[in-house]
Amino acid sequence: MACMAIGIGSHGGLPEAEANPGRSDAAATTSKSTPATPTRSTAQAPAGAPRLFFTDLDSGPNTGGADDKGVFVTLYGKGFGATRGDASVTVGGGAVDRYLSWSDTRIVVQLGAAVKTGDVLVTTPTGTSNGIRFAVRTGPIHFVSASGRGNGSFSSPMSPTSVYAAVQPGATFYFLGGSYTGLYGATGYSDYNFVLGFKKGGTPADPVAFVGYPGETATFSGRTGVFSFRDADIPAPTADHITVANLRMICRETCVHSSANTGQGATKSGARNIRLVGNVMSATYDHNTATGIISIGADGWRVLGNELKDTGTTPPIKNNHAIYIQVGASDVDIGWNHLHHLRMGHLIQVHTDIPSKHENVRIHDNVLTAPTPSDARGINIGETSPGSWGLIYGNVLSNLGQDFSAIAIYSGDWKIQRNTMHNINATSGMLWLNSRVGRPTAVITDNIFHSDGKSPYIGLASGTTPAQVKASGNVYFGKGSGPAFDPAAVNADPQFANPREGDLRLRPGSPATGKGAMH
Repeated sequence: MACMAIGIGSHGGLPEAEANPGRSDAAATTSKSTPATPTRSTAQAPAGAPRLFFTDLDSGPNTGGADDKGVFVTLYGKGFGATRGDASVTVGGGAVDRYLSWSDTRIVVQLGAAVKTGDVLVTTPTGTSNGIRFAVRTGPIHFVSASGRGNGSFSSPMSPTSVYAAVQPGATFYFLGGSYTGLYGATGYSDYNFVLGFKKGGTPADPVAFVGYPGETATFSGRTGVFSFRDADIPAPTADHITVANLRMICRETCVHSSANTGQGATKSGARNIRLVGNVMSATYDHNTATGIISIGADGWRVLGNELKDTGTTPPIKNNHAIYIQVGASDVDIGWNHLHHLRMGHLIQVHTDIPSKHENVRIHDNVLTAPTPSDARGINIGETSPGSWGLIYGNVLSNLGQDFSAIAIYSGDWKIQRNTMHNINATSGMLWLNSRVGRPTAVITDNIFHSDGKSPYIGLASGTTPAQVKASGNVYFGKGSGPAFDPAAVNADPQFANPREGDLRLRPGSPATGKGAMH
């Protein structure tokens, strides 16, 4: 069966590559605008209007940098239109100065002096999008080249070895295309391209940003990982409030490490408020790492629109993962990512050997798939403390299982809504609840269960009872009727467009319309 190829416009994952906008020459400088702490707008776009999902940066200067027009901002969503035409982007009511690229799912702009703190909005002939809050603030803008020797202006980019000394709250670093293989942070501590301690982080109003220059590919490789957010021995504080966007990372084990003290179960001991947006990551590991390509060990992480791929061992090692949420990390948002061609255990795991309470973990709008169901498992909520809770919604899980599950819940209270599960090898249940660790509860609504004919839809391990489940309105197909504890079960073929080729969109008139992830 073919691996799914799906873009953010229809569900999640990465949109198509943008064109190289070309470079402009201007010195690194500082804007004069007033900083503000950004918050996400909750407004919804009207029907038919474009939709904004997220942006790479949520704050930055509107002057300085290339042509004195401030930072570049990448907007992700759908319904923007294949070309710009008469469409426009405003920030805080002011028109952006420059459009670098435009597609139906991604727009790259440069702010300019007219914008101010407020909502980012996309207006097209079909309407105006929902808003996402952006804060205009001060901060230096630097350009970095793998072979640079200059002062950080665009015409004279700095060396990557000069970045560490230049890190300060509010600084933005644009990495031009090229290969970055050296040790550029605190040396002598860890084999990461950048090791950043608490003096090299940002603040809530003035985060630090490491960003690939739009339209170019900056590749970091050759090390255990790319970013580690602790530059001294435990328990030294971590580097918090950092954005990492639009980079290519090829690591040996963990590309981005929160540096949590997982071995001793120290709750929330890693870096806080890290944004990972639009990156492409893979690892070359060939052993049991017991971690993830992304390791999260504290609150406030945003992992949005990344692609994780081309990683694994033969046979797969179950203790290796793609995204690993540990030690009580809460208010974590894992959305619109595309995870594929990974041979390992769970692609997304919430677990700590010494259980911790995880609150408000949101895993949504991701595409998780593999070439064969024996290559990887799906989403696992493992050992967590009582009171843990979160939401798992809008995900596509296809060609997974390893005879385990697409979604497994061992502890906590979870809402599982509008997911599409297809061709899952899991003889214990495509969605499986197991009370071995705690007494998990799940609200399971409007999902699509498309069985391989062997795997039950919802499995309850020994000691787990239907009283722990509230199921309603799910679609079941491939292994008889749905469970008796779903009083509003829809027992029908969901009528995917072309499941053999990985197209799980619903055909017109499908009995599953309005359910699952693909509507």
